[in-house]
Amino acid sequence: MDLSSFAAGLIAYAVSVLAAVLLVFVTYRLNTLLTSRLDEERLLLSGNRSVAIGLGSILLSQAILMRHAVFPTMVVVRDLFLRPVSWSAAAWTLGHCLAFFLVVGVLAFGSVALATWLFTKMTGALPEREQILKDNVAVAILFAFVIIGVTLIVNEGLEDLSRSIIPESGSGILRLP
Repeated sequence: MDLSSFAAGLIAYAVSVLAAVLLVFVTYRLNTLLTSRLDEERLLLSGNRSVAIGLGSILLSQAILMRHAVFPTMVVVRDLFLRPVSWSAAAWTLGHCLAFFLVVGVLAFGSVALATWLFTKMTGALPEREQILKDNVAVAILFAFVIIGVTLIVNEGLEDLSRSIIPESGSGILRLP
């Protein structure tokens, strides 16, 4: 076992843990900011199960999709430590990591917003948001399954995209399809 490769892997793992916690927190806060007029936190504290199901499905769906920013980030961070480190290489790596999170983040957020829109179109005359706010668990469960179902299908395309945006490695590591 190559010790430098193992150390680079550990560093990439640490980056993924930090990124995961930060992404889930930012996603939650962004969702609550965008729907601040609903005051989800007050509804959650009052025990509204439907809001919890809805928010949970949105958060889970965005996390499933956002994880595709973590793999390319781990690849370029690991690659950074497998060759001589310079300030320009570190800046290049940081730029790529930010681009990964930006591209995948926009697509993840947009995909979940599209799934939400599709749910409202599927249910026709049903006032979904109103029913979820009234704690109609049946509507919330249907909402959650639609959001997660669309996410699981979109997941494959976003995974392929995230792997295709990884820059060619200069460290001599062979990537197989």
